Amino acid sequence: MMSPLFESLVVNNLTILADEPDDSTAMVLNEAETKEELENSEKAIYKLDLNDKEVLLEEIEDLMAFKKTQKVKDLRLDKNEFFDEGVELLVKAPALKKLLTLSLAHNKLTDNAVEALASSEILVNLQKLFLQGNRIGVKGLKALAASDTLSNLRLLYLNSNPIGTEGGEVLGGPGKMVQLEELYLQKTGLGEKGLQALCESENFKNLKLLSLSGNGLGDTAAELIYNSMAFPELKTLDLYNNKISDHAVDQLRNSPNFPKLTALQVDWRS
Repeated sequence: MMSPLFESLVVNNLTILADEPDDSTAMVLNEAETKEELENSEKAIYKLDLNDKEVLLEEIEDLMAFKKTQKVKDLRLDKNEFFDEGVELLVKAPALKKLLTLSLAHNKLTDNAVEALASSEILVNLQKLFLQGNRIGVKGLKALAASDTLSNLRLLYLNSNPIGTEGGEVLGGPGKMVQLEELYLQKTGLGEKGLQALCESENFKNLKLLSLSGNGLGDTAAELIYNSMAFPELKTLDLYNNKISDHAVDQLRNSPNFPKLTALQVDWRS
């Protein structure tokens, strides 16, 4: 049974929205009568933010049995203490069938947690997945790429995970995550070989944002990107904290392969 203290924490961190989570038109409902009406309808959309709340494994189990969890579409659980075992509970919980956004950043998660996410029969509606700052490697990425459950992902955050060159090759190789619109690979040790796999892939025809910050990329990498035809819808390219020359940056700005590019993010140039 959920403790009164934890129940109070959950209730106080539930937000009712009038639109889908992360929509620019979303509006928090403050009027008491409107809130009450919405709470009692099937249209209620909850965001639950429990980031950095010291949530433990047993509290994850209590949370999944909490009635209002069934209406949560945006669940934030960054920086907590439930580790892989907590994720294994989440992915089996019928209460999360409506979930669209799940954030599990900085939880010391390993490939085991990602394999559990990938094999879930519950999280089939998930569109946004935040996994930055964990311990995810190639094994976990292989599970992600092959997952039917996660094939509808639109956004994937993998920043600061040790995926390396081989991880880039997995993401660029045969897989089911072909609906991605935003892919974040900051500080992942991608390297030029991993980048090449992305640049030669058929998986990113819908990608609008690609973040490659802090991967030690140089002008050879910039040339790979310049010549790539893998990202026809790309609007934002993040290359902060790399080693790309001014000349290579200027070339990228003029690449004929990025007709929709509006934001090329690079380090400030004097």
